Amino acid sequence: MRIASFFPALLFTVALIGVALANVPASWVATRVAQSTGQKVLLANSTGTLWQGSAELALMSGPEALGRLPGRLRWRLVPHWRGLAFVLDSTEQGLLASPISGTLGWSGGHLEPGQLVLPAQILMGLGAPFNTLRLEGVLTTHWDGLDWNYQNITPRSLVSITVQAEQMRSRLSPVAPLGQYRLRMAWGPLGGKLDLETVVGPLMLSGQGSLVNGRLGFDGQATTSDALEPQLIGLLSILGKREGAVTRLHYQG
Repeated sequence: MRIASFFPALLFTVALIGVALANVPASWVATRVAQSTGQKVLLANSTGTLWQGSAELALMSGPEALGRLPGRLRWRLVPHWRGLAFVLDSTEQGLLASPISGTLGWSGGHLEPGQLVLPAQILMGLGAPFNTLRLEGVLTTHWDGLDWNYQNITPRSLVSITVQAEQMRSRLSPVAPLGQYRLRMAWGPLGGKLDLETVVGPLMLSGQGSLVNGRLGFDGQATTSDALEPQLIGLLSILGKREGAVTRLHYQG
């Protein structure tokens, strides 16, 4: 008799859990993302559910450092034998060359290769010096397939990431555009290495950096012609310490 009454109760409990999971609101996702990133990544005005929803994505490192992604970011989660398959796309035309997809497994995740086109204004959300520079332009990001463990932020194998910055401008300088730049990053289990170079432009930037245990270190320099230096002096003073005709770039985070 006890066994006979146990199974209906179990089925009812399983069904109740299934209904609850199916109706987890997107606001729950937004709250968890904000908490896990220390309020640095925000999903504002979220709608829908855990399984299919949308929100406005923003980066924030302080009250005066907020960068928003144009349009709304949409997501879809589908149960998969490896865990959950996910697809991300956007309501903003041209932001994604194709939807971002991958899987969230039991011990780690996988991200398919892709491309993302971002407005440079989103860099404001990273804080100093970007919230002061107020850069404008286009950031095109390409990445290889990425596999990672939840217990370790670094990927399982070497990954190549390239950011192409074009039509760059700053409200601190009348010189426009400032130039076109390329940032290459090789990221693997032992950490990452960065290389910044100028493709073309009156403001010449270069440097190298490293990413170890989630901490970024970067050293480089900025130079320009004698004729343009007076028009760029305000921007150069924000970028770093002046040493003659060279501005030293240094970041440790």
